[in-house]
Amino acid sequence: MSAAITINPYEIRQISQPHTVSQSRLRSIAQKAEVLATAVENKWEDFSDRDRELLKALIYTSIINQDGNQGFWDSLRTRLSLAWMLICGETDVLADYFKALIRLKNAVLGAIEKEHPNYEQTMAEVVQETLAKSGDRPAMTPDEFCEWLNSVSD
Repeated sequence: MSAAITINPYEIRQISQPHTVSQSRLRSIAQKAEVLATAVENKWEDFSDRDRELLKALIYTSIINQDGNQGFWDSLRTRLSLAWMLICGETDVLADYFKALIRLKNAVLGAIEKEHPNYEQTMAEVVQETLAKSGDRPAMTPDEFCEWLNSVSD
């Protein structure tokens, strides 16, 4: 099965660095990031090598601080635009935007992690170890869970 997934580098750049921020633009970028995250989660293996590298670069760039004046000024302009949105009370769109970016970042990092040759073996070992350890402890009763939940929320 082959999926036709086209990644426009200009749109990827918009997702990673929205310089001029408007409510409609952020909403559009958030929707695109959500669609892309879903595609990454479900069809990572159908992406071309070029598209995978582009997405990896997007995520790695968002994690690593950019050096140099150009990166600083672009970042400052974006932050000021986002601060202006907060002042204007456009928090719902801003929250959706950040949630979509976090979801996309997690989807790409998860896909990268699963590509590692030792991923399945390591996960199987962790699950077996966890199950072995949890067999030593009795499960919580519903009353104990309620007490624990109340103590955590205090």
